[in-house]
Amino acid sequence: MEREKPTGLTNPIVERLRLWQRFHVRLTMVYAVTVLVAIGTMGVLYYRQSLATEMEVLQNKLNANTLAIAEILAPLLESELQDQQVDASTTARLQSHLAAIGKADRDIASFYIFVPTETPGVLRFVVDWTRDDSAAQPGERYDARNSGKMLEAFAGPLVEDHLYEDQWGWSLSGYAPVVDSTGRTIALVGADILAPRIDSIKRRVLWESASVFGLSALILMVIAAFVGANVRRPLSAIIDATNAIASGNLRARSQLLRSDEFGIIGRHFDAMAKGLEEREMIRDALGRYISPDVAARVLADPEGLELGGEEREVTILFSDLRGYSTISERLNPTQVVRLMNLYLGAMQEVLDAHQGVVIEILGDAILAVFNAPNRLPEHPTHAVQCAVAMRDRLHALNREWDESGESKVWKESGAKDLGARIGIHTGSVVAGNLGSTTRIKYAVIGDAVNVAARAEALNKSLDTEILVTADTVARLPEPLAALGTERGAHPVKGRQQAVTVYAF
Repeated sequence: MEREKPTGLTNPIVERLRLWQRFHVRLTMVYAVTVLVAIGTMGVLYYRQSLATEMEVLQNKLNANTLAIAEILAPLLESELQDQQVDASTTARLQSHLAAIGKADRDIASFYIFVPTETPGVLRFVVDWTRDDSAAQPGERYDARNSGKMLEAFAGPLVEDHLYEDQWGWSLSGYAPVVDSTGRTIALVGADILAPRIDSIKRRVLWESASVFGLSALILMVIAAFVGANVRRPLSAIIDATNAIASGNLRARSQLLRSDEFGIIGRHFDAMAKGLEEREMIRDALGRYISPDVAARVLADPEGLELGGEEREVTILFSDLRGYSTISERLNPTQVVRLMNLYLGAMQEVLDAHQGVVIEILGDAILAVFNAPNRLPEHPTHAVQCAVAMRDRLHALNREWDESGESKVWKESGAKDLGARIGIHTGSVVAGNLGSTTRIKYAVIGDAVNVAARAEALNKSLDTEILVTADTVARLPEPLAALGTERGAHPVKGRQQAVTVYAF
């Protein structure tokens, strides 16, 4: 029966990360958010700066137009306004001048000329030109007391720095005084850019800013996708390989053929995985030639290979097959090997289940120890229960061989079922590594081993299957000890004191 291969990896935890827990997603998000915030901030600044530039252009345009009109029309207005009246023909000429200038600049919504009245803050239209033909009539009064900085412009050219509202709606206005030859302000030229035109400029600037932001965001998404993929692929390869190893597949490799940091990690990871695979192969090989517990001890602690041992109380179990020589005479070597492999495999399972450590397998004989190399409280109990289980398992094997016809070869020659003789004794031994610097083995040395072997041999003369010495029975719990039947004290070769044994 083939023993299960130890992997050394029990209860593997294969972690599955959610999308937002993945490093490349977090890295991409941090990168994207940072750049988006930077681009967004730059977009806002670009929008504000562009809008401020556009507004400055409009203000300069208002200032230039009003100054030009004031300078051009100053002589005409000076001669016509001497009596504070302007005739129809002059009004028409002024209207024509303003219309010509207005048609040349699509941003300007209206041009107008005011003169003061006897009422402070109230002005009178000399002429008014509007693009939508909603002009005021000549002589119509206009209350300028709530019209922003209009009245201040009589002292010098001025442009409003924000929109204001009057009866014609919201607008941005610029003014320039008309000065006569004596330096006296005789009129005021004004120009308006209506709010809808300014709003359209704002929308255009906003659209340009949004387009720049959108294009930058699109480029960022492409770069982020590239960066994310460049990080995701090697990380996924390493995670998949790690999960495979955690699940017991020590042949998994990341196979990252890269020249960056991930390539270095991948090469080191693959080297580590190869080392783990080789270590597991060594452990498996050791576990087949020696006890898995001894193999684990050697691999876990480099000092476990040092020669020497420690004195420890253990329980020794010695087992031998009854009738093995007779049966082996009836079988060819191949059949003998198959039979022994089935038997030893089944016994190994039972010993492992009861935490016994096999020290030697000599043909059909098994030498096992309890409480070495690993500590095992109540080792006498484990040993006796293991012996009973080994006997039961061998009986079950005989039934299986009978049902399969496996035992027909030796039973036809008069041989009986296979039976085991087991001897158990508890005592002090020296447990540790014996040998030389080039070859060592884990062993137990002491009188307790000899007594267990003699107890096993007594089974033949007493016609029993399991004999346990009194030293072991004295350490058993009462219910288990009560199952034993005393078979007297017997001399043991090489020992002066007789050994009392109990049959189980």
